[in-house]
Amino acid sequence: MSEKLRLRVVILASLFLLSTILVTCAVANSKNSIDEQIVRLGNPLAADGQTERALNVWDLQVFNHKIYIAGGSTVTNSGPINVWAYNPATGSFAKEYTVQEEAIEHYKVFDNQLYIPAADPRNADHSKYYRQNNDNIWSKYTSDSVKLAHVRDLIQTQENYILLVGNNRDLNQDADVPGTAITTNQGRSFQAAGVDNVPNQYLVDYNWFFTVFSYQNQIYAPSALLRDIDNYPNTVAVYNPETQKFFLDKNLKNDEFIPIQQLGKNDNDNNLYTIYRIWNPVEYGQYLIYPVRSYCNTDEYYEQFYMNSLGMYLKEDIGKSPEVVKLSYGAIGEDVLVVNNELYVLANRKGLHDRFMIYVFKTNDPSNQNSWQEILSFKSSNKARSFEYLDGKFYFGLGQDYGEAIANSGDILSYTLK
Repeated sequence: MSEKLRLRVVILASLFLLSTILVTCAVANSKNSIDEQIVRLGNPLAADGQTERALNVWDLQVFNHKIYIAGGSTVTNSGPINVWAYNPATGSFAKEYTVQEEAIEHYKVFDNQLYIPAADPRNADHSKYYRQNNDNIWSKYTSDSVKLAHVRDLIQTQENYILLVGNNRDLNQDADVPGTAITTNQGRSFQAAGVDNVPNQYLVDYNWFFTVFSYQNQIYAPSALLRDIDNYPNTVAVYNPETQKFFLDKNLKNDEFIPIQQLGKNDNDNNLYTIYRIWNPVEYGQYLIYPVRSYCNTDEYYEQFYMNSLGMYLKEDIGKSPEVVKLSYGAIGEDVLVVNNELYVLANRKGLHDRFMIYVFKTNDPSNQNSWQEILSFKSSNKARSFEYLDGKFYFGLGQDYGEAIANSGDILSYTLK
């Protein structure tokens, strides 16, 4: 090879190496710039003295141009717990109210009013929910006639009634004391919603309900029988608007909402079963998309199983078992939003030393795995348990599964979309 040709080869190789370094640095700087643009807003749960699992930000909810924070624990926290809201206009948190509960697990919005289900009332079972009315005043709604040990979720029916699901402390077959209630007059009174066809076989879990949601114009409430057990038929209660009661649909088994291949994985000699708690499901077109969190009503394992992330599922129709939502990088879906008719998913991937990458993906075709587009990602000491979107910004609430580091659990973060 001539000296001139050798020099040309060396120059080209050097240029290629330099361009590779520049591209690598640009990608790294781009990633770092995103990390640097993540703003830590504060940690009101820690400021309140919450610890351990009570530092999880279970839910964030936009309401009246503010971000409301749900935290606490029905396992490790004795309550009460404060209602905190972040106001982007002032850049500050404010304590608006105090609920006599061990946790605020999530918020619901109906008719421009903000609701808090009474997840675990202190000292009594008469609390049903709390509501911020249109005049921005919080009120507590109670009933002595229908006692529920927990109110896990609420939904508004087409008749503008409010349905409540949870569990009754008196776990027996009496249809008059199920874990469901209804108010037809905005909380002035409550009645047992009832379950019309209580199973003949005594099943302690049939009236433990964790979630209520609407899909294809029908209201469903899975019970604690949605768990790692045989594909049981008395799992899901369906609401009948004519009777204002529920009935157990024997055609709906465990694999109606959990993939059949996932059921039974945690079965063991102790007869311990993981309960699947469908979390804030979203109906998007013909689909139902939802994260799932774990639960267990066995005292020995209650704390260990409380509200751990189990993944995200996509359901195409009733009668079809759902599919796992598979995202890039092996990230696991945690929360879901609809913004401007597009579906956004919050996801986490655990890396080395229990560090996390947090992702936001979006799509308008959730059944097409290739349609998911990464919007942003950043590094974190904790997984993000919840997210919201308001005025061009994403907000994130950090937390942890059982056994993971507490680290910065409870932090509220923001990121401004460019």
